[in-house]
Amino acid sequence: MLEAKKRLSSLVIWFILARMAIPEKIGRYLIKAELGRGGMATVYRAFDPSFDREVAIKVLPREMLHDPQFRSRFEREIKMIAALEHPSIVPVYDVGEEDGQPFFVMRYMSGGSLSDQIEKGRFSIQDTARVIEKVARGLANAHRKGIIHRDLKPDNILFDDNGDPFISDFGVAKLTESAGSLTGSGVIGTPAYMSPEQAQGNEIDARSDVYGLGVIVYQMLSGQQPYSADTPMGVVVKHITEPVPEILKVMPALPPEVDEIIKTAMAKDSAKRYATPVDLAKALNVLAFGSEGNFTVHAPTGMASGIRERLNTMTTQMPGGGRGLAVGGIVLAVAVIGFFLLGRQLFAANEPAPIAAQETERLTLVTASTATDEPASSFAPACSESEIFPLPAIKETSSRCIQKKAYINLTIPEGAVAEPLSPDVTCRVEATNGGVHVISCGGTDFLVTELKVCNPPALSNDDLAKCPADSTYNAENQCCVAVPPEEAGCAVVELKFKGCN
Repeated sequence: MLEAKKRLSSLVIWFILARMAIPEKIGRYLIKAELGRGGMATVYRAFDPSFDREVAIKVLPREMLHDPQFRSRFEREIKMIAALEHPSIVPVYDVGEEDGQPFFVMRYMSGGSLSDQIEKGRFSIQDTARVIEKVARGLANAHRKGIIHRDLKPDNILFDDNGDPFISDFGVAKLTESAGSLTGSGVIGTPAYMSPEQAQGNEIDARSDVYGLGVIVYQMLSGQQPYSADTPMGVVVKHITEPVPEILKVMPALPPEVDEIIKTAMAKDSAKRYATPVDLAKALNVLAFGSEGNFTVHAPTGMASGIRERLNTMTTQMPGGGRGLAVGGIVLAVAVIGFFLLGRQLFAANEPAPIAAQETERLTLVTASTATDEPASSFAPACSESEIFPLPAIKETSSRCIQKKAYINLTIPEGAVAEPLSPDVTCRVEATNGGVHVISCGGTDFLVTELKVCNPPALSNDDLAKCPADSTYNAENQCCVAVPPEEAGCAVVELKFKGCN
């Protein structure tokens, strides 16, 4: 009898070890370690030999494959999730299956989770606002595409090694919910962050994610969750029935506006919440910095994750706004941020000299130096060759590859407009700092093209009437420059993109 018990114990131990065994490979990916395991998935840290990079692989459990329709659902949903290209969303690199078990591959985030950061100590209002702004941008991008996160929580907000936050598991809750509904397993989500309507199994929309974001704000500022109970179901019931706790009772030093922001985000009635996560982020920005900040309403496509948002997190945000940059007919909003760390990033002393100094011949206006015919007596005199409009100062600050796409960062005068002269290039303002716009331009490998930057002079109709149609009035010297008005104050510089593949 004793011997039988020993054999049974050995068998149990073997079974447990077998379940905990880490596979050597999943697809082409070499498994290095297990990052986490739960009822819905197991996550591994792995190495991708094809691209020489570390990745994270999420493997869904085999029991989710009991329905023959799930695989097609999985493929359809994961493709939709992979299409969420945004600097605040962890990118999905690959999707597949190993021995019939589905998996998908994501960028490996080495900076840990927001949960890890909260464990180290409470966040200030300013740091909370910076993180929430980045997360709100990613949520808004997904909501515009009809995708709700459904499981927003600190564990699903990850940081890279630069400290930039990214939303992970976007839509995975929806995948597991689709599988679970086949057996009536109930509501999918995390009780501590679940909106009342989701907890009751009702229809949800973007405001359910706003609720989860409100819970996260409470936890970042106080170091604890708003509701606690002995069981997960007890927490769910409190989310449905109990008033939103007053954070000032826990953190009396916080300004009263914090309590109002959290109570609005976590209102039981979704109609009384902030309509979008961006509205919540704006409210926090006003409290933290005195300004809502500028939010891009429609994020441009084709820009790799991180290039548009990298500058925001590395700076201290300050009140104020910038002016838009017209690119290919699309008006992009200026990301209003400060300059404390940004200066070190983009204005280092060892940066290349201004393009205007390096390539003077490319910045010369392509015009006749002086009109050959004398202007009519009603016109101002022609300017001399040395009297031209000041050209906008343009400086290339960096050229790099971000996730296999080539980017060039430049500075141009504040208020100037940049127009790439190739349909394969897109540019946008990243920041406005000390009288200049910081812009990033993304293009294809080894592309050589031109960028037109214009900072036209402010001239009245009376001024323009002082010169012929093919000339522009130089108010400083009171003469006519042989430049068409639409070309005045414009310079063209060459862009040379790196090879990144």
